[in-house]
This record gives sequence, structure tokens and C-alpha cells, in this order.
Amino acid sequence: MTLRSLFRAAAWAALLVLVLVTISPLGWRPHTVTMVGLDRAAAFALAGAIFAIAYPRRWISLALFLIAAAFFIEMLQWISPTRHARFSDALVKSLGSVIGLALGKLALVARRRWFAYRQSPDIRSGAMLHRPALGAGRDDADGIAERDAPGAARYRIPAE
Repeated sequence: MTLRSLFRAAAWAALLVLVLVTISPLGWRPHTVTMVGLDRAAAFALAGAIFAIAYPRRWISLALFLIAAAFFIEMLQWISPTRHARFSDALVKSLGSVIGLALGKLALVARRRWFAYRQSPDIRSGAMLHRPALGAGRDDADGIAERDAPGAARYRIPAE
């Protein structure tokens, strides 16, 4: 099982847990020391971050999906006699999922840059006078694109 498939399973499991916690009777709801709105936003932010890592190229469609899911999950509370659906709760959940998606996307960008930095040659070895620029494929000071430079294949990060 690859790491990506593990994150995909975790993302769907997180969404399932959110559904179960949202529609379960009020007495079964986990209690924390923070405010309820913060709990909602943090739970959906965690799910959003996991989805962003699991599906790195689909973050716009994920944002739309998680916003719709937040409203749908909130509407599912109508079937539970001890719960109540509120528009403001759905907005908090939607905001949390979008924040989580953004944090997951930032984590992926930071990971990609960290690997690019680690795979660059050591400055002291004399192999290069500078580390490669963060934007792969950009022209350097001499006008030569990094992707066309000799040995540029060593610095490429595999596509996700």
C-alpha cells in the first residue's frame, strides 16, 4: 500500500467519522475543553488537510466537495431527534474544511521544496555555485533554463 492510498483511505475514513459524530445523539458527541465552533472547524480542517494530501491535484474540486459535504452532513441532523441543523454550523464546518485544504496544500508545497533543497548538490563540492531556484524550469541569470542544463534530471522531483 502506497502512502498516497493510505492518505486516501484516511480521508474517506475521516469524512465517515465526521458524518457519524454529526448525526449521532447529542450524548454520544465527544466533549472537549474548547468551544463547540472551534471543535467543528478543527475537525473539518483536519479532514480537509488529509483530503488535500490524498488528492494533491484536485484541491478546487475538493473545496467544492467539502463545502457541499459540510452542508449535507449538517442537514443530516434533521433525522436525529436530539440534534438540530443550523446554517451557521454548516458555515463553520465549510470554513474549517477550506482552511484545512489550504494547510494541506501548503504542506505539499513545503515538502516539495524541502526535497528539492535536499537533492541539490552540496555547495562545498564545487558541483554548482548555487542551489537550484525554487521554481524548477525558470531561466537562471545566464538565460539557460534549468531543465535544459546538463545534469538537470537529478534535481527533478517525481510528479505526484
